[in-house]
Order: sequence, then structure tokens, then C-alpha cells
Amino acid sequence: MYKALTIILRGIIRLLYGLRVEGAENVPQTGGAIIASNHVTMVDPVPVALAVKRPIHFMAKAELFESSILDWFFRSLYAFPVKRGMADREAIRTALKIVREGHLLGIFPEGTRNPDAEALLPLQGGTALIAIKTGVPVVPVVVKGVSPLRFRRAITVQIGKPMYFGESRRATKEEVNQVSLEISKQFAEMLRRNIG
Repeated sequence: MYKALTIILRGIIRLLYGLRVEGAENVPQTGGAIIASNHVTMVDPVPVALAVKRPIHFMAKAELFESSILDWFFRSLYAFPVKRGMADREAIRTALKIVREGHLLGIFPEGTRNPDAEALLPLQGGTALIAIKTGVPVVPVVVKGVSPLRFRRAITVQIGKPMYFGESRRATKEEVNQVSLEISKQFAEMLRRNIG
């Protein structure tokens, strides 16, 4: 279902908006990795998924899974729930399992939508924690131009180079804070670029 839906949506997005992808070669072709994106609108997962050729297992807010139909729909697209505003250990365990099995994990490190497309909210620690505990790279992604009400505005997805932080089973608070800071700096640099 994931593959079929991405093919359909890729055609629709290109027709209505235009989709420009920069840095697609930065996504590892094999093995686990964290696809970490800024988050401006509720439809951000769509251009991110369309820009990356491999399937992405997105961490999504638990409210999206409340009905049985939506639960089936999002899980069939490899998404899984996370309870926001708390340390959701089950979601973290699922995320760790996904990347250790060699899949791509999609996550929005800000933890919520940020209406300011030119800036970044303070990052939550989950992305850094998963990266440290597994040793998989974090691939920063910046999406610009998404607006359901503005047609013919090109959507740009910029994919940065993978960031490696080594592996540590303990992942101390200091390590998590330091890695979060490094990821945040990379995002800030990407957001400063004129990418359309």
C-alpha cells in the first residue's frame, strides 16, 4: 500500500505544485537511519516520503490512531503512534527496533508543528536518544513551500548529509543534549539557505 500510494501522490504533487528534491543521494541506500525533518504543516510527511525512495516508518502523534480505521490506515503505511508530552517508552522501543532492523525512521524532532518555516523550535531529545543508542545516522531534511491553499507553489525538499554520533547504550542526558544541539545547528544552517 505504501508504494502504491507514494506513486499516486507523487503524480498529484508534481501536477499541482511541482516537487524539487535536493540531496537525494544523502539517504543511505541500505541500513537503518533516522530521517529527521522540520515540521510546518500536517502534510509534511507526504513530500518527505515522496523525496526518499525507501519506505519511511513515521513516528506520528497517537491521536491519529484513535479510530480502528485510521489505526489500520496509518499502520499499513508503516506509521506508529507516539504519545506527545511524555516519555513514551513503547514508541522509543518501536523506533529502536525499526532502525536496528535496517529500516528508515521518520521523525519530526520539534515534536509539534512550527508555523515559522524559517526557524526551528527547541528539539525534543528522542531523535538524539535513538541515534546514540543505535549508532545509525541522522539525515536532516528541510521542507519548504508546503501550503494546501496555495497551488502552483513549488515544494522543495532538501536532504542534508548524514550525521553520525557513534553508539552508546547508556545515552546520558549530557550526550542527548549535545547531539540535539549538533542536529539543531545543522537544521539552522539548512534553513538559512535559499532553497526556494
